Formats: sequence, C-alpha cells, structure tokens
Amino acid sequence: MKLLILPQARLDLLEIWHFIAEDSVANANRVGEELEAAIRRLMQMPGMGHTRSDVKDQRYRFWTVYSYVIAYRFDDAAMTVVRVIHGHRDFRRALAGRRSPQ
Repeated sequence: MKLLILPQARLDLLEIWHFIAEDSVANANRVGEELEAAIRRLMQMPGMGHTRSDVKDQRYRFWTVYSYVIAYRFDDAAMTVVRVIHGHRDFRRALAGRRSPQ
C-alpha cells in the first residue's frame, strides 16, 4: 500500500509542531513522532480508524493521537492522509471541498 500525505496535512503537521514548540520543543518532537508512528500503524491496518456521524462521506476514517485527529481514507492501492487537526475542530468544514476518489 502506498502512503500519500496531502499538502494540507503536511502543513497541519508543521503547524502543530510550531504551536507546541512555542512552549516545548521536546514536547513538539514527541507529539510529531507519535503522529508519524500512528500513520505508520494505520498503513499496516487502515481499518483501525473510525467514521464520524458529522462527516457525510463515510469513506473518511479518523484516528486520534493526543488531542489531534488524523483524517484519512484508503483503498487497496493507497492510504491518503487528508488532514491532521485538533479534535475540537469542525470536521465537516475542515474536509469541505475534498473529493474522495470514486
């Protein structure tokens, strides 16, 4: 299975790191490593994630690491990380305009 991390998700990861690093670079590194490890685990078992009732497209899956949520979708060929956002964000709005492959 191929891993795709969309540009917005890469930006999300960078913004999370910078936000946490304002208080502690060590904590920012730890959270970043945990998010990366979770993505690797999801590659091995992408079905581990859950769906959300507030997101219409049920092809999206979600996995929580600390207070952040990895939003992704998968098929037989690839796992695509779409966003990595704080759990209190409006997921419907954060994923608006995203089209899942048919």
